[in-house]
Formats: sequence, C-alpha cells, structure tokens
Amino acid sequence: MLAAGFSTRMGKPKLLLPYKGKSLLRHVIDECLKSHVEGIIVVVNPNIKNLVNEARSIEGVSKIILNDQSDDGMSTSVKLGLHSLPETAQSVIFLLGDQPLMSSSEINTIIEDHHRNPNFSIIQAKYQGVKGHPVLFKKDMFPHLLEISGDEGGKSVIKKFEQHVYYSEMNRSEIPDVDTPYDYQLLIGGEAD
Repeated sequence: MLAAGFSTRMGKPKLLLPYKGKSLLRHVIDECLKSHVEGIIVVVNPNIKNLVNEARSIEGVSKIILNDQSDDGMSTSVKLGLHSLPETAQSVIFLLGDQPLMSSSEINTIIEDHHRNPNFSIIQAKYQGVKGHPVLFKKDMFPHLLEISGDEGGKSVIKKFEQHVYYSEMNRSEIPDVDTPYDYQLLIGGEAD
C-alpha cells in the first residue's frame, strides 16, 4: 500500500513534481510494479488537483482510495488502506509517495526477509543503522494499526511491539523524503542519488 504524502511548503502538490520525466508519485508506483508485491493500493487526497488523475493514469495499480480526511493525519490513510485490503491479505507493505529514490530492490529485500523470518510480525528497512521505509506488517498487527490516530503511521505500533520487529539492512544510505523545496532541489540536482 502506498500512502501518498503532501506538502504545502512546496507551493504545489509535491507528488506531481517532475523528476526524470515523470512525477514523484509515478516513480514510487513504477518501482512497486517492478517488485514482487501482489497488489498496489494508492491512498490519495482527492482535494489535490490532478493527483487522483495521475494515480489513475498508472497502469497496474490495483485500487485507488480517496482520503477525504487526510487533513486529520497519516493515520487516516493507513486505516483506509487496511480496510481496502482483500480478506486474503496476509501482510501489507507501507511506502511513501514522496520517496522517488525508493527502488524495487528495497521493496523486494523487505519481502524476502519477511519470508526468511516468519516469526517476526514487522519487517522494517534499516539504512546503515537508520530506520525507515518500506515497512511490512503481518496480519496480526492490523488491529493495532487500526487503533492509531492523528498524524502517525505505524511508528507507535513498531515501538510497542519492538520485540516482534526484524530490521532489514538495505546496505545503502537512507532514502530521503522530498518535504521541502530544498529537498526537491537536491533531488533534481542529483545530489540525493
């Protein structure tokens, strides 16, 4: 599941900003499509002009969920995404729409470590010691994720169940979010690669 992030500091919808010929959102979804995930659910704010159309234009997305409550925080996207999963889903991987340097390699590493470590309910990416995304949650964690509120993702669940977390080392530097105009300038200048 892809939770699409937004920023008013950018002056325009950040997920629609261009990078190497396509939007930031499209970069993340394209990498999901190259990975071993079995379905892609994109949660977007329908009030951001052209964002829904961009998500709908990407072939291979399983479902697009419109989050009218996105102003109430990231937890609303997490809950909507979880509620839209098929009943047969045994796990979910959370990705952020503002990490265009995320690759299918990181996503697949999480999936592979999930299969190699079946006793862990959470698999979280670690970048040279720094915890980050993607994060995989097994089905037994879904009820706990549905209890989060405000502008939090799964961080409190990870903290509460730390003994159930397997940290999957990505063997690379941390993948940056694009949250500010400076972050975006670093990205398009190639310094973030």
